[in-house]
Amino acid sequence: MWFGALLILLFVSLGAKASECGSQSLIISYRTTPAGRPGLLGALRTRLAPRLEKLRARDALSHYRILFSRFVDSQTWDALVILEFRNDAQSTAWRHVDQKTPGGIDTKNLATSLALESTVSDCVGHGGPLSGNPDPVYMAIPYDYFVSPAEYAAYARAYVEPQTNGWMNAGALNAYQLYMARYPAGRSWMSLLLLAYHGDAGLNERNAVVAATRKSLATNPEWTARAQGKQHIRAEKAAMIADMIAGQ
Repeated sequence: MWFGALLILLFVSLGAKASECGSQSLIISYRTTPAGRPGLLGALRTRLAPRLEKLRARDALSHYRILFSRFVDSQTWDALVILEFRNDAQSTAWRHVDQKTPGGIDTKNLATSLALESTVSDCVGHGGPLSGNPDPVYMAIPYDYFVSPAEYAAYARAYVEPQTNGWMNAGALNAYQLYMARYPAGRSWMSLLLLAYHGDAGLNERNAVVAATRKSLATNPEWTARAQGKQHIRAEKAAMIADMIAGQ
């Protein structure tokens, strides 16, 4: 618990705004074979989504999002589920579900095998609503970092958030969340930046908006110093494009 408390205290001290994100997040990745994608998508829609909505309706879950990757990619996940818990009672409710039905899906009814990874996380930066507004297109960017959690969080506050806020101001991005794995050793990612674009139009503007925002930030000495040293802070991994098939 000390790790999550450390991150929360750090961002409060840095001036972080109140967030829709819970006191704890759980990010679950689902990976199947190319042939198994249709079955997985159906299970997410017909089994997992109703289960999560029932939990939310009885206040056993704060928020949830179910994302499905747009294209097959055997090197990474096919679906990503983000659960937000407001308190320990909510996270305990999900543990009870997971013990009986791992990942919230009855895998014996799937035609192909399914690999799951559940990562307990803390939402340490955010902007906009968790739902991402109507018809968001998501980009999920995983990172590994080479500094302490506190140093990485400070880097994200000084370098990442000025950019994401700029993308929102430009109208391309509806919302973003930055998550840090609470127990990152051996995980497929240590931090995850989740970007909810304003539909395909917003996603298509990404490169131009990124360039324009960075140009405007280049006059900020602190941001420029962070930009020049970022390769010593973190390594960016393969980004994924996904659509939200359910969420509240």
